[in-house]
Amino acid sequence: MISYKEAIEILSQSFQALPIIRVNAEQVYGVLAEDLISEVQVPSFSNSAMDGFAVKSEETQSASKKDLVKLEVKGCVLAGEIAPVIEEKKSSCEIMTGSIMPEGFNAVIPIEQVIIEETLEGKFITINQVVNKGRNVRLAGEDYKPGTIIAKKGQVINPHRLMGIIASKQENIPIYQIPKVGVVTTGSELIDQEKYSDKPTIPNTNGPFLQSSIRRMGIHCTGVASTPDSLELIKKNIQHCIDNESDIILTSGGVSAGKLDLVPDALLSLGADVLFHKIWMRPGKPLLFARMSSGQFVFGLPGNPVAVAVGFRFFVAQAIRMLQGQALEQPFMATNTVEFNKPEKFCFFAKARTEYTKNNLPQTTFLPGQESFKLSPFRDANSWMILPEGKNLIKVGDTVQVVPLHPGEAL
Repeated sequence: MISYKEAIEILSQSFQALPIIRVNAEQVYGVLAEDLISEVQVPSFSNSAMDGFAVKSEETQSASKKDLVKLEVKGCVLAGEIAPVIEEKKSSCEIMTGSIMPEGFNAVIPIEQVIIEETLEGKFITINQVVNKGRNVRLAGEDYKPGTIIAKKGQVINPHRLMGIIASKQENIPIYQIPKVGVVTTGSELIDQEKYSDKPTIPNTNGPFLQSSIRRMGIHCTGVASTPDSLELIKKNIQHCIDNESDIILTSGGVSAGKLDLVPDALLSLGADVLFHKIWMRPGKPLLFARMSSGQFVFGLPGNPVAVAVGFRFFVAQAIRMLQGQALEQPFMATNTVEFNKPEKFCFFAKARTEYTKNNLPQTTFLPGQESFKLSPFRDANSWMILPEGKNLIKVGDTVQVVPLHPGEAL
């Protein structure tokens, strides 16, 4: 067996970023392969931040509740239209949110703050306050200027960053090719939720969990197959994942030392090179990692559901990050709130609840129900503790490593 640290080192040496592809901005998602630099100014023109009237600030400097200023409305500009040319003094222009500022006008007063008067001589507004230069105006280039970094290499293109990408008129966005992951769950005792059996079967939670976790990371799941304990069927479904061009193949169950733990034999018969099998950790000690002769990587996860969750969170998710050119995720430190014991020779991954004190300091609680078959703690868990080998007693006040329950989440 090897340590958790040694296993992660083997992963780091095994994975390289997938090729860079370019995708239209409106369809793009994934991880940026290069910094995106703005070549334009955003906004591209100075525009109004609200509905009101564009004015020349210098013509309002004497305005007060006792000394009203009256300006004639000489035009109107709607969003998407060219502004009228207004050269007259003591004038204003009605303007809508997002509309380009007329030349020579440098402030906007909201429509609710003026008195509008229409006479035979024309339309006028009366102002009782100074309207300072730049008020309610979005200046050209105020958000992005040419040379501004819009998003950085290695960042996920989330919906918020996408707005900046599109606003700055970026095209053909460079991202790392999205990994494809196939799933094979093994075990004759597993049964799909919609099926019924009078045999002592259990629901197949591993397949839906893995599929959901893969998709939640924005990754393609090429399919989920449920296979009984049959060497030939396990081989067939692994081969099917290869044929579907999966970059990573996940199996669950069948990697321990029992009579029907057939995944290692299936992989070897398919020409796999097993890079490690069994780690000094709990849950998930029998975890297996292999490389197929055709280039795919296989994670053989143990069958207990919490061991599957640990295997995905601490191994598969890290591999996916590396395939997308990202650095390994690093834990943060939190203060432990409950005294407990753990196996000294194992690295232990504990279901935890992490919150922040009034002083904004993270503190984390070891939850009851740490057995690898118990799912009920996930009702309250929002994080994992990482407790390295070499220590048995974890005391109140000890500093421990913590990560969010799912990759990419915030606490």
